[in-house]
Amino acid sequence: MVKKIIVVLVIVILGAYLMTNRTNKLTDEISTPKNNQVTETLGEDLPEMAIEVMRQRDYPGSKIIIEETLGSGVNYERYIASYISEGNKIYGLLTIPEGERGQKFPIIAFIHGYIAPSEYKTTERYVAYQDGLARNGFITFKIDLRGHGKSEGEAVNSHFSDKYVVDTINAINSLKMLEKANADRVGIWGHSNGGEIGLRTMTVTNDVDAGVFWAGVVGSFEGMLETYNSKIPFLNLERNIPEIVKINGKPSENPEFWQKIDPYAYLVDIKGAIQLHHGTRDVSVPMELSRLLRDEMVKVGGDIELYEYEGADHNLSAPAFSLAMDRTIEFFRQNLVN
Repeated sequence: MVKKIIVVLVIVILGAYLMTNRTNKLTDEISTPKNNQVTETLGEDLPEMAIEVMRQRDYPGSKIIIEETLGSGVNYERYIASYISEGNKIYGLLTIPEGERGQKFPIIAFIHGYIAPSEYKTTERYVAYQDGLARNGFITFKIDLRGHGKSEGEAVNSHFSDKYVVDTINAINSLKMLEKANADRVGIWGHSNGGEIGLRTMTVTNDVDAGVFWAGVVGSFEGMLETYNSKIPFLNLERNIPEIVKINGKPSENPEFWQKIDPYAYLVDIKGAIQLHHGTRDVSVPMELSRLLRDEMVKVGGDIELYEYEGADHNLSAPAFSLAMDRTIEFFRQNLVN
């Protein structure tokens, strides 16, 4: 009888031990996971405009829809067209060379600078700029960035948002679907803020073979928010401190954060060639930003060149315009055609 009681007690104790040990093991596995997929997700604790986060997204673009046929150019057709970006219908001015049947043409995404959204119109501004490219055998598309003209979505601060880069990459992938497009030859032209958007685009996607930036806001965040900040009226921290700076501090104070969103930390990854144009009397965007990008690209072995125009303004108006446009066209020919 005693033996039976002892055996039963041993079984009960052993069972309790095993259950306790299993419970502790399960608790350990839940509370201290060795491979928690959530904490290892790339976007965890990173802002949406972090370069690594943007590289992981899909940019499907859509079929280009011709909304309106405009008067033809010298040797190209002009249309108001649209595509889809993050569910928003985005409009733009599309030009397609006439060419021969079956002929394919390189594509250039054309990114405008800052224009008050309420004043922006698709067929105004940059007419001569786009015409210079269109008449030389390139498909061009001047994107009405979200919130501008008839484009859906809200306009954003291009310096601290990913949205215009998203619109640009979706535009590129939409343009590739055009029957006359050479999808393997892609360029970007950007002016002022458009240069900043274009540079960021070239660090996110390897699809861009050549980028040309006129008077571009192409400095590093430290350069724009600290070193040359007093020369950039629209970013002057003495007048207004952006929320992102209030939360994260200046680049020199919190480099770990800013390097995640700064294209300069990824210049070595840029595949395409870059050409910069800047006037010495640009009072909107200091020439130092273009010089800074050139110097940093050279350090990492990038393909870049900078042209400076004595006395030229922010728009590289005449007499600088013709020379800058000739150099731009030749650059695109070398990198997209030859």
